[in-house]
Amino acid sequence: MIQLFQYPYKTLTQISSEWTKEDSIEGYTDIEKFEEDMIMLMNIQNGLGLAANQIGITKRFFAIGHDSFDTFKKSVIIWNPVIKTQSEEKVIDLEGCLSFKNIFIKVERPKVIEVEYETTKGIKETARLDGMESKCFQHEFDHLEGITFNKRVSKLKWDMAKQRIKNVRSK
Repeated sequence: MIQLFQYPYKTLTQISSEWTKEDSIEGYTDIEKFEEDMIMLMNIQNGLGLAANQIGITKRFFAIGHDSFDTFKKSVIIWNPVIKTQSEEKVIDLEGCLSFKNIFIKVERPKVIEVEYETTKGIKETARLDGMESKCFQHEFDHLEGITFNKRVSKLKWDMAKQRIKNVRSK
């Protein structure tokens, strides 16, 4: 029932609105079943995160999780996330995106972030994220702001990444 959309699908560049308990998701009466399906799609696609925008929903939530993470070892849905603080220290690392098949680019992001979010039950949580987990959270958070990772690099870097994938596909 959930479908992953590829760039330039319209919701990928739209800013998401806050999720409320009154919001419904088409085709679902059970929010836990929806969460399971969204996490399953992320895992089937070998993703570390999957934002609502990527499945055509412009609400503030995303799936995140990987056994290498400190906070989100088990995949969960993050509702209404907020980045409270970010370190001045930045890191440049390779990123991919499920909505941009086989394209990888180096993106600069803050190394450490402190975040706040809600659980499915509406409980507010906070976390301090570092490394890959921080990068992943920021990437998915960007989706909710209507920002795709190609907007985080120069036009030249983006054009080179697209050319690399064209060269691979033509072989």
